[in-house]
Amino acid sequence: MPLSQAFVGREFVAARPFLVGREHIRQFARAIGDPNPLYHDLEAARTAGYSDLVAPPTFLVAAIPGQLGLPVDDPAFGMDFSLIVHGEQRFALSRPLVAGDELTAVTTLTGLRTVATNEVLTAGYEFRTAAGEPVATGQCGLVSRGTADPNAGPVRVEAPAGARGAAEPAGGAARVAPIRYDEIEVGAELAARDFPIRRADLVRYAGASGDFNPIHWNEKVAAEVGLPGVIAHGMLTMATAGRVVTDWAGDPGAIREYGVKFSSPVVVPNDDTGAVVEVRAAVEKKLPDNIVVVNLTVRCDGAKVLMAAKAKIQLS
Repeated sequence: MPLSQAFVGREFVAARPFLVGREHIRQFARAIGDPNPLYHDLEAARTAGYSDLVAPPTFLVAAIPGQLGLPVDDPAFGMDFSLIVHGEQRFALSRPLVAGDELTAVTTLTGLRTVATNEVLTAGYEFRTAAGEPVATGQCGLVSRGTADPNAGPVRVEAPAGARGAAEPAGGAARVAPIRYDEIEVGAELAARDFPIRRADLVRYAGASGDFNPIHWNEKVAAEVGLPGVIAHGMLTMATAGRVVTDWAGDPGAIREYGVKFSSPVVVPNDDTGAVVEVRAAVEKKLPDNIVVVNLTVRCDGAKVLMAAKAKIQLS
């Protein structure tokens, strides 16, 4: 069943603010395997100048209400969430999130198009504190596998210009990495890392992020929707790869933007080994205002699983 084009342009506002909690930050950090003390140790966070524990950059996904803020429970929309995989995701942060922040999220469905037998839904997110301070924006692309009407021609519907989530966040209390901008050269390589992802990691991430799509834990459902097996959450792959950048920066709050396109799923076998995500990264550009762009190359089992994976970091 195709998705309803009538929903493009609609906004969906969180029913209540989302309170960023210390234990939720710790749980999310454990789920992505990141031991950074700024996520776990209150004294370390305060010594670094934060008011409380700081959240990993991709923690924002947990603040989106329901299933990525989408009207999944509305039958008129026509979405089967088990057929959904992430196509791309981007966040731009005005400042890092810390425990105690209360956030409101607005989701806007910004577009719908067909690609062969699939439908691609785009959505924009705007995050503000309960007091109205802009904190971040996000954009994502979601692929609804096999739901395009085979008897219809190509479809492309877009929301009017200026829809929420399309704008960059206003400048805020951004953090600065301890790395000096004038000491970094284009082409400088970050430390390469290989990260194992096992089935237990998928369970932990589902609980921390709120994404319980059965394709990430149920072999039968994954096979029924045509997947080669249980696959890792795209956002878990994104968060895992991002650890290379936050470790290099020395302060996760210095990440201003982070975005990826998901090019191939990470299939996670039900064994003691799981999958191994290989991350290589290098400085691609130096921008004004002491900002650098880092390009990430992310592979699993020989296949590139993330494309156009880039982060902007504020240096000193």
